[in-house]
Amino acid sequence: MNSLLIGELSPEQPSFEPTKNKELTDEFRELRATVEQMGLMKANHVFFLLYLLHILLLDGAAWLTLWVFGTSFLPFLLCAVLLSAVQAQAGWLQHDFGHLSVFSTSKWNHLLHHFVIGHLKGAPASWWNHMHFQHHAKP
Repeated sequence: MNSLLIGELSPEQPSFEPTKNKELTDEFRELRATVEQMGLMKANHVFFLLYLLHILLLDGAAWLTLWVFGTSFLPFLLCAVLLSAVQAQAGWLQHDFGHLSVFSTSKWNHLLHHFVIGHLKGAPASWWNHMHFQHHAKP
């Protein structure tokens, strides 16, 4: 696929001129090398484990609230707030697993992606993949 040209901001910005695109490409390659050298592209597995555990803890707290205090207005409202946070956080976590960006092998990314989106979000991973592939497709 050819790269996209979004537009020119000023005469010295990237254009169809090969030398300008080469300069920009070289700068991005240098930036990527610096980022990789600093270790910024390596996922912290402890972070993602704690992220998943806090989602499960909030989910459990929401259900425990209803079990202990019943379904009156205040426990229901607290449960709604907790479950809203769970769903938002689980959405971002499944997104990271769906992009295969947490583990070095796709097997573990797929396994946890299926768990988070299937069991915590209630949606099939194939649906997310289909929609996300369309989102990243070039026109």
